[in-house]
Amino acid sequence: MHLGIRGIRSAGRTSGSIEITLPSRLQVLEGIDCRMTLRDGGQPEIILQPDLSAPHHLIKDLWQKVRLSMGDVGDVGEFNPADFTMMLFQPDHWQERPPLVYADALRVLTHREGASENLISLIAALAIGAAHRLDLTGALATAFADALTYMATGGTSGLGADFERGMAYQMLESEPDARRMATSPLNERTWLALRPVVRRVFEQFLQWRQDPAAYAAARESWYRVFTAEVALSMSPAIVSIEQTSSLTYINGRP
Repeated sequence: MHLGIRGIRSAGRTSGSIEITLPSRLQVLEGIDCRMTLRDGGQPEIILQPDLSAPHHLIKDLWQKVRLSMGDVGDVGEFNPADFTMMLFQPDHWQERPPLVYADALRVLTHREGASENLISLIAALAIGAAHRLDLTGALATAFADALTYMATGGTSGLGADFERGMAYQMLESEPDARRMATSPLNERTWLALRPVVRRVFEQFLQWRQDPAAYAAARESWYRVFTAEVALSMSPAIVSIEQTSSLTYINGRP
């Protein structure tokens, strides 16, 4: 990845200090120790290798939390970086291995709860990897990850699983103790409280895996009803938002 060309400025001939202005996207590395390596030769290179041990530790800790929430489903095992694409920045596209982005982890370490989008992104990627360990693949793994992320954080990962996320929300609402105790995704108690709901949600996904036609029909029906309700809610002369009926799920069908 070419990051541009920057000039080097001296802070004084006797100080030995130099300055270089890095691209703004590298500001996330502020305060991080870097290992410097010189590759000498006809075209010498100076390589800065940031110490990413702290964000890596955070990622492993979040994996253990996701693993904890899925304990009633099955043991997903220890974290293995080979199951993911480990990157400094978010890629434009990915296919088989979900990306785990160090920049997200660095922002969480710096801002904690103030970096909710970054935390959501990390949890969603980890949840996809955990789903793969339990033989959910493709769109089902992605949708399950979105549902789990929503239950733990209250936010969406943008994976386009509105129907599945709504199903998970209704199951969470039916477990008042779990909903009350799920306070912060950085708190282990949240993930412990979610275990019974995660089990129910995962069982629903297993049913959908066994009956793809029923899953596709349920999604199509849900989106059709949802689109109709949105249209009605935008017509105050016809129906008020309070009068709009809620969507429910029975055995995976709205």
